[in-house]
Amino acid sequence: MISNDGKVYFRSIPGLMVPRAIKYEVIHTNINKFIDLIPELAEKLENNFLNKRYEFVLKNMELALSLLRNVYARWLETEGSAILRRIKNDDAAAVLWLRLKSFISDLASLSIEMQKAQNAESEEAEETVSESEAHADMAKNLSAVGELIDGGEYESAQSMIEEMEEYNQEVAFVELLDLVMSKKYGEAEVLACKLKEKHLEAISQVSEANQSKIILAVDDRPEILSFISGALKGHYKVFGVTGGKAALKVMESQSPDLFILDIDMPEMDGYQLAGIVRSTAGHELTPIIFLTGNSSREHVLKAIKAGCNDFIVKPTSHDNLLVKVGKYLN
Repeated sequence: MISNDGKVYFRSIPGLMVPRAIKYEVIHTNINKFIDLIPELAEKLENNFLNKRYEFVLKNMELALSLLRNVYARWLETEGSAILRRIKNDDAAAVLWLRLKSFISDLASLSIEMQKAQNAESEEAEETVSESEAHADMAKNLSAVGELIDGGEYESAQSMIEEMEEYNQEVAFVELLDLVMSKKYGEAEVLACKLKEKHLEAISQVSEANQSKIILAVDDRPEILSFISGALKGHYKVFGVTGGKAALKVMESQSPDLFILDIDMPEMDGYQLAGIVRSTAGHELTPIIFLTGNSSREHVLKAIKAGCNDFIVKPTSHDNLLVKVGKYLN
């Protein structure tokens, strides 16, 4: 969306929920700061956690939450806050690591989207968010509201609903806000859940209209290919192969609309395959998503240079994969 003075307010970046009252110069400065700091911060989060330096993880998370707050990435801020509480409560490291890996991946993805918006031509930067992507953002935000209510953080939930209402202006948010302000927290949590399901259903409906789209998934582990097929079947036509050479063979007879690539594979890694895809006529701009177990800064930067459009860290959920793919194909 564009303000009255013609400046872009970054509403086309997935995951941001910038209130209309925020000045362009303020959010522009905060986004630049986010882009500069997140790659190194994401790497520190991973390294400190794996090396059991939890006191530094807490400091890293607090900085990440501050940066997310400043760019109004509220659902991701809420997820980070939940992880922070679990670290302080000394939850099981294995369970925490699964959530932290997903959080780090989302941080990296948000940073990539911001860089693209900053580097895009002004006409492209002014494009509004797609229908599927808008529903995905609302679903994530509503999930965050439900978690805040469930955790007894009612003032934060109220503040977030107010921002959602200002951003989206759906009538349903007025009812949700009234329930929280009336301290009917149980009813509010149920309504937030129903609204979230409505937006997830909308994503599926949009996806069902695109079953002619072809996805080529490449991973050396058959169970991962099975997971991808399970998440996307019924929405898209999915070809799954276990190596780069097999992928190139498929491309001789098929023209994929999107690629999902693992990075660490024998005979040909994801970077090499992405480079071949980008040099193939007709696929210079075809979306490439890396699905990998490594979210280090080095890998994220190398992925961007290889021409990837997005980055998902394993493990992930069916819903998350569907939302990511829908963002590019719907």
